[in-house]
Amino acid sequence: MFLFYNTQKVINTMNSKKIDKTFKLIAICGLNCGECDIYLAPSNPVIAKKLVKRFDGMWDDVKTTDFHCSTCRGDLTKCWTKECWIRDCCVFKKKLEFCYECKEFPCIRLIDWAKKSEGYTNALQNL
Repeated sequence: MFLFYNTQKVINTMNSKKIDKTFKLIAICGLNCGECDIYLAPSNPVIAKKLVKRFDGMWDDVKTTDFHCSTCRGDLTKCWTKECWIRDCCVFKKKLEFCYECKEFPCIRLIDWAKKSEGYTNALQNL
């Protein structure tokens, strides 16, 4: 389920460059952070334990406190994906809020990214 919100509120937010909580939860690539287990883990012990099981064996001594994210619009030192080619291209290189604002949208790289999972495909469709 994706967040639905007042279009005028988003337009006003984007125009003023103020990022409220709803806006912050929609990633640059279209992912909904409000549905992301890593974002939800700090406030949901069941999800955090599920992530520990998923990552067990990939990391040494994985703990529930290892999972947290400030979103790609938050504090980047606390963002799950500190290095993201999409954020680098869209925000830092092109100075845009979302990928769909780019004159090259959707670029081949974004299309290839979307093919990697159903979640990514949905994110691209959201944009």
